[in-house]
Amino acid sequence: MLNYRIIAKALGGLLWLEALLLGLCLLVGQWYRETNTSVWLIPIGICALLGLLGLLGGRRAHNNFGRRDGYMIVSSVWIIYSLIGMIPFLIDGHTDRVAVAFFETMSGFTTTGATAFSDVDALPHSILFWRSLTHWIGGMGIIFFTLAVLPAMGIGEQKLFSAEATGLKMGKLHPRISTTAHWLWSVYFLITGSCILTYYLCGMSLFDAVNHGFATIATGGFSTHTESVAYFHSPAIEYATTFFMFLASTNFTLLYLFIIKRRFRQVLKDEELRLFFAIITLAVVIITITKWIEADTISEQSFRNALFNAMSLMSTTGFTTDNFMLWPHLAWIILTAISVIGSCQGSTSGGVKVVRVLTSLKIVRNEFKRILHPRAVLPVRLNHDYLGNDVTQSIFAYTFFYIVLIALGTAAMTMMHLPILDAVGLSISAFSNIGPTIGHFVGPLDAWGIIPDTALWVNSFLMLAGRLEIFTLLLPFVPAFWRDN
Repeated sequence: MLNYRIIAKALGGLLWLEALLLGLCLLVGQWYRETNTSVWLIPIGICALLGLLGLLGGRRAHNNFGRRDGYMIVSSVWIIYSLIGMIPFLIDGHTDRVAVAFFETMSGFTTTGATAFSDVDALPHSILFWRSLTHWIGGMGIIFFTLAVLPAMGIGEQKLFSAEATGLKMGKLHPRISTTAHWLWSVYFLITGSCILTYYLCGMSLFDAVNHGFATIATGGFSTHTESVAYFHSPAIEYATTFFMFLASTNFTLLYLFIIKRRFRQVLKDEELRLFFAIITLAVVIITITKWIEADTISEQSFRNALFNAMSLMSTTGFTTDNFMLWPHLAWIILTAISVIGSCQGSTSGGVKVVRVLTSLKIVRNEFKRILHPRAVLPVRLNHDYLGNDVTQSIFAYTFFYIVLIALGTAAMTMMHLPILDAVGLSISAFSNIGPTIGHFVGPLDAWGIIPDTALWVNSFLMLAGRLEIFTLLLPFVPAFWRDN
């Protein structure tokens, strides 16, 4: 049976944290002399009130924290954060469509980076900062962030972490999850600061540097300008962005071992990282060659566009510098494939994850060997660690639900009279938390606000399902979840 008191206590603390985050945006608005303080005071007040009610409701809670409680908290907090986080968009008057406001906020927290606003430059500084802040918090996970800054919540941190970081787990650095969170967030802070400084030195304003730094390291993709990174017309910024997108696509446990512990050899031998590097290198080479053949000329800009946009889509960041719908069709196929694959486990990126692809390839290889040698014992190993049957079952289940949800999302949007190419592209982009999409009605440079409200709600669901890797979000819909046993 669900422990409603402990759920109320946890949600109460999390809502107070969101109030503090909204308060930062209020300060940004005051700094830039944006006078409409109600944009932030109202959602702050709602967070504070609901948080207080939650803490009061859970003040006598016994610390009997079950797995179902963890899944309920995680699936609820992402929705509640987005519902409250959409209020500034509505109060500020930049949209009167609830679906648009919710979509924009969910896109931020899930680090999808798909925007429903056609003129981003017209948004106030405080709103732009809120969009980037949702990226940065959602990148490592709302719960994971909370465990780092509020380790004294006094509730089952392991179960909360397991509920949010579903699927194949990133490595633990310490038996206590809160300690692991501290160490990984220290790396997150370090590379975010390095990224912001690099952008500033490359010519961005401080405000642009901070916002793009948040979006890059979170692999989010929200920009402060409608033209995204192309606005700056700077090869230096594009190469810097490509480098930091690669870093953000790497398992943060490996980054910790590389930067802090200096275990260079261990990191470079990681099988997932090596396959990730091989895939992105091959994709860039093929796209560059196809573009050179199409244009009948060789140029540095063509290579840079191929490198930047391929890394942007495989990292699921979603920054754009060019309309890749004008590229050869082979490039579309490659970009779609690497978008589906995504990057490494334990990173801020979306997609299926390279580790699942690698494990699947090992399983297929073993099946061929088993046909030739029926009695052979062929364990699946990853970085010399044995992977049990539970891992293979998890991969199969995830792949099945991935295909089903993409198919259902595509079917739903075709029923709304969207072209089939756009429906498939939107579904993949939303579920893999990419942002830019393959399509003609909604292309890589277009805002999603032109699609119907119902389609926005469908894509909001797909974004959350992709961010939580399906099971955490779908589990409350299983009847057994609500039974006492």
